[in-house]
Amino acid sequence: MKKGFTLVEVLATLGIIGVIAAMTIPAMLHLTAKNATIEQLKKASATLNKAVYNSVVVNGNIFSWTWRGEDASLKILQNVIMPSLNVGFMCSGDVEGLSKHCRYTVKDVDGKEMDIAKDFNSKTRFLLNDGMLIAFTNKFAESEEDGSQTNPTPPGDTQPVIGQIDDCTFGEDPKKLCGVFMVDVNGSQKPNVVGRDVFFFGLYLSGSVLPYGANESEEFVNENCSKGSNGRTCAAKLVNGGWEVCYNCKNPYPVWF
Repeated sequence: MKKGFTLVEVLATLGIIGVIAAMTIPAMLHLTAKNATIEQLKKASATLNKAVYNSVVVNGNIFSWTWRGEDASLKILQNVIMPSLNVGFMCSGDVEGLSKHCRYTVKDVDGKEMDIAKDFNSKTRFLLNDGMLIAFTNKFAESEEDGSQTNPTPPGDTQPVIGQIDDCTFGEDPKKLCGVFMVDVNGSQKPNVVGRDVFFFGLYLSGSVLPYGANESEEFVNENCSKGSNGRTCAAKLVNGGWEVCYNCKNPYPVWF
């Protein structure tokens, strides 16, 4: 009567287990990372909307904020928005003098290093008590290859809204973009990749904070969350997709969680 397994049978069983593990573990890790990121992204959205709502109650409507002048972004952030947030650490000084938690490499959807200081002054970056890093700008400037700047696209157009954001004043379209938040949901912890843990939210004249590009067309969102793009609408792409991602569809999500 056979009382146990032979060495060959044991090795074969271990081999089968190894193959199954190799097939399932990466998928499980991906799902875990994606779910964790999405929960943090939802939290970021709720946090920013609550902060802006409270700021409007205390300081008046968005159009009454001081959008013009030197360091407008910094003044709005420090004097209007930040008092409504649980800030753990405020970044200050020049880029070289920043804490490692405020100064680190951010990569675009293609894995290339981005110059985030071009849009987000180092002084407008801060950490919440939960470790989330947030930066703010009222001038989302992106230069063309020839050095010129493009103009903002009117609401409803399908082309990327890039270039300097106009001042937000009374009587304009409530969907008008007034400012942009950059959110790194896990702070300086890696991967620090746009579309994976770094996302962008728009502050609109209505007082709402939405994923950047959420007011634009599906074409706009897909165009700006794809390989070779700036990745700025990836939060909107996740929302449009019901918080799910697709890697083999017509407009695939550009990064792997």
